[in-house]
Amino acid sequence: MNKRKNYGRKIKHTKNLYRKRSSPGKKALGTVVFVLAVSALAFLGFCIGKPLLDYLGNMDKEPKTQWTPAASYSEQQENAPSRDNEPSETSGTSDPANSSDGTETAQSNAAQDDSSPEELPRETAIAYEAPTSALANRTSLSAMLVKAKAAGYDRVVVQLKDNEGYLHYKTSLEDVTATRLVKETMTLGEIVSVFTENEMTPVAKISVLADNAGCELFSGMNYKCKGTTVSWLDYTNNPPLRWSNPEMPATREYFSRIVGEISAAGIENIVLTDVVFPNFQNYDKAYIEDKYYDKERFRLLYNVIKAGNIIEIKAADIMAESYGRTAEVLYDTSLMHENSIALVINRKDLPPESGFPADAQSLVEYLTIQCSKKAGSVPIIPVIESSSFGDTDTARIVEKLSQLGYTSFIMR
Repeated sequence: MNKRKNYGRKIKHTKNLYRKRSSPGKKALGTVVFVLAVSALAFLGFCIGKPLLDYLGNMDKEPKTQWTPAASYSEQQENAPSRDNEPSETSGTSDPANSSDGTETAQSNAAQDDSSPEELPRETAIAYEAPTSALANRTSLSAMLVKAKAAGYDRVVVQLKDNEGYLHYKTSLEDVTATRLVKETMTLGEIVSVFTENEMTPVAKISVLADNAGCELFSGMNYKCKGTTVSWLDYTNNPPLRWSNPEMPATREYFSRIVGEISAAGIENIVLTDVVFPNFQNYDKAYIEDKYYDKERFRLLYNVIKAGNIIEIKAADIMAESYGRTAEVLYDTSLMHENSIALVINRKDLPPESGFPADAQSLVEYLTIQCSKKAGSVPIIPVIESSSFGDTDTARIVEKLSQLGYTSFIMR
């Protein structure tokens, strides 16, 4: 952008050698008059300005549009995975803990954010993604729903299983309910009842294959080192972590039961995250079977994605020259089981030299259009990572998504 040149007239400042002195009495009188004037203006502004702002804040609003999810999957299996009685294991390799390439290097929870949801510019069918701390009890959940509703949301995403494998509700699964996997005391029925009381719609979110805690309890879900029953460990994390293997029947059974009880509680929409393989390194080839490096490995992911009806995928991974880890499920969209895509748009995921539009509206428009082309007929639900955009961008992004015809999207 060309810099503006200043062609203004130069002004030469000179000292006033004949400045008059003011008497102390005049100075005191001037100060009193100034204070009285400021007080009067402040009182007048409060009397007039507050009602005006209240009026503007209650102007006519557009009617809400309807949530349009993909068809849900209701299949359940009754067999539970075998309980893990193995001692602590190692992979038999030296610890290359510092070899991570920087992508998805930890499965720890994101920092809890207890701040109120950002107010929307108008009422529309948008889901707000709540922190897991909101599920601590009925009071905290209800308080969060009240804030979300007042801000213009009519549904809220709650993460019922995090990317460490912990459940943020009191499960009814007999072999899990008394274990350390359960982090909260509210049942699914209680959670749904709080949503009903507040006239809000729940959307569940569960992490799938990033499941260190679950794999410690159920050894049958783990990746195994070649020719052994020893669990493979991901040394790109410190401490090393276990991952669920989508090929294992125990993995499919476990998630089938979790999704089954969530669906039975009346939660229709389930977002699946971490539908990915571990970040395998070259040194892992000595311990992991070659098929987990094969270009056809993506087919194994279809064993678990039918458990939900929305799959979370990063826009940056779809836009990559070869699909990134979260987008591998798109290699054969005919196997998507009528799932939708929760398209995560995060400006920080995009390299600055990539040439993507800098303007927030233009960036969101470009990414949704291009990702839709690559995803074919698979429906897209945009997920806006608000922290990666400026404070003034949220309203403009909502406006742009509405113009593009999206009636369902998520703000986090």
